[in-house]
Amino acid sequence: MNRTRLSRLPQTALTLTIAVIAATTVVRLAPSQPAAQAAPTFTAEQSDRGRAVYGRNCTDCHGTTLDNGEFGGPVLKGGFFRQKWAPLGVGALYSYTKGLMPPDRPGGLTDQNYADLIAYILSQNGYTANGKELPADPGALQGMSIKP
Repeated sequence: MNRTRLSRLPQTALTLTIAVIAATTVVRLAPSQPAAQAAPTFTAEQSDRGRAVYGRNCTDCHGTTLDNGEFGGPVLKGGFFRQKWAPLGVGALYSYTKGLMPPDRPGGLTDQNYADLIAYILSQNGYTANGKELPADPGALQGMSIKP
């Protein structure tokens, strides 16, 4: 669905569509996720690249502060974000984001762009850069936790 078509949807229909996609995807991912234990890794440079990717692809729906989007996308920081993603981990967040985002071209970014984007989102949720890049490999991300 392109941005023009998304912007023509009534706000409640768009929000409901996003909520249904999110709910069905998380339910599908939840049973296959192993218990995540390790803290996520990423670099400050990777988070900066992710901020640029976010600015070009995510602000319309999620807003400039990850919680104030014009089109009502889910909040990507704070308690709501941690409650939703902590049980699933970084691997599920990466897979979900790559599989469904941006809504007008799911999977349309490079694997590295998605990893950078996740690094930025994690940095906005209080995780600190630690000198090792977040890998762009879903398998390598499976053991990483979003728990505080």
